[in-house]
Amino acid sequence: MPEYLYVAADRAGKRSMGKLDVANVGEIRMYLRSQGLRPVKISKVGVAQADLGKVITDSLGFADHVPADRFLNFVRQLQVMLSSGVPLVQSLELLGEQEAPGALKKILSESSDKVKGGSFLWEAFAMHPKTFEKVFISLIRAGEASGSLDVMLKRIGKYLENTYRLKKLIKSAMGYPIVVVCISIGVVILMLTMVIPKMEEMITNNGGELPALTKLVINLSHFMRDHFLPLVGGSALLIYLIRMYVKSPEGKIVVQKVMIKLPVFGQLIIRSGTARFCRTMNTLLVSGVPMVDALDICRNAAEHIAFEDAAGEMKKSVETGTSFATAMLRQKVFPKMASQMAAVGENTGNMDKMLEKVADFYEEEVEASVQGMMKLIEPIMLVFLGGLVGTIMIAMYLPI
Repeated sequence: MPEYLYVAADRAGKRSMGKLDVANVGEIRMYLRSQGLRPVKISKVGVAQADLGKVITDSLGFADHVPADRFLNFVRQLQVMLSSGVPLVQSLELLGEQEAPGALKKILSESSDKVKGGSFLWEAFAMHPKTFEKVFISLIRAGEASGSLDVMLKRIGKYLENTYRLKKLIKSAMGYPIVVVCISIGVVILMLTMVIPKMEEMITNNGGELPALTKLVINLSHFMRDHFLPLVGGSALLIYLIRMYVKSPEGKIVVQKVMIKLPVFGQLIIRSGTARFCRTMNTLLVSGVPMVDALDICRNAAEHIAFEDAAGEMKKSVETGTSFATAMLRQKVFPKMASQMAAVGENTGNMDKMLEKVADFYEEEVEASVQGMMKLIEPIMLVFLGGLVGTIMIAMYLPI
């Protein structure tokens, strides 16, 4: 996140200087005005002025990164403290003192100082958008406005718990095949560079014509040994370029569009996206956030381009007077059953409860799908790995 230096003046004309980590200049102006200050000069910190360690962590994406389990624990602890009558500033200070050195400790220290200075908690958290999503900020803001921040934190804790569990299921489903493929590649490289050369000496010393499969494996072994460093360097560079492309906005969109069309993983993405959308809408509506604003927050919080576009189109439709269920039905990315259940909730006046049921249903569907996929993928991966190694060994034993 970029770092900015600012010079500001209060109503008496007294000037002060400071440094902030924010996404853009507009957020600095908003923060200064909330403190009763008038921005005089704002400039972006250059590389020469910035702290070297901060530059490195920002470039690697570690700045303001808080592990999901640690963040959930922080929300729960803050909720318990507030519900027990501990003042907000004191709660933030206590949590900051017991926190291990890292991003969260730094954020809590800065947030407690800003709240002491008269800022709202949501304003303090909004200065760290990489840690606190727009959904989180909106719920905290609604909780502070209604005077029930502890109740809101309890809802946020439940929302985060369901969201993190769903993400973990998706990662486990997609991560297992990748790990097995990487292990397979490592085993094949080891055999071609270490095992095959020793067996080749024994086979070629006996003379005779070698089978075509054996020749192919031996030639691959020679190629691997002769070009090992260029192959490793080229593969590392290719993986790096692919990773950078996937992380870019254009690459992310392309990958997401391809993934959602895959036979098995596509349905998993649709179900998990529907569950996340309905869970977020339910939490926002129960917390008193207007529907149009809730749809806008869902659009920004969506992790897939298809659901981001769908939430944006739904917002436009609702603003023109279309019902929520009708707007949802028009978006092909949502399963028809989800739209029908939303229509029932809208007609009965229980939209928030129905959305919660939809989220629960599709989260259970995702969990069942992941468990079924893991049972199916495991033997397929074992057959794949065994077949790959077995083919190489058969090729070397054919001459014998």
